[in-house]
Amino acid sequence: MPQPGIELVRDLIARFFNGRNPDLAPEFFAPDFRWHGGSAGTHGLGAYIASVLQFFAALPDAEAIEQDTAQDGDTVIMIYHLSNGVIAEQWASEDRIAFLQAIGGFTHTPVG
Repeated sequence: MPQPGIELVRDLIARFFNGRNPDLAPEFFAPDFRWHGGSAGTHGLGAYIASVLQFFAALPDAEAIEQDTAQDGDTVIMIYHLSNGVIAEQWASEDRIAFLQAIGGFTHTPVG
């Protein structure tokens, strides 16, 4: 059975994020889009695009990889809330310690 929300998110990941094409944002996001990004977040499409441009500049080789996707009504998990066929909100978790370890910015020796 077709799940348009999942297809929208897959297209977003491929063309907008991995394709590094923020000009496509209005195709995927509502004008008042809210991004809940762990310890960060934005409100409004312009603010989100600015944060994505900073991300692209800082990590030009980063790539999003779909790990698990499900749709329940207007919600696609990794959590995107859809409204009128576009993304109105997104929730993302982050693991800054794992990120810092991956780039050599943090080392930790487990206790025990």
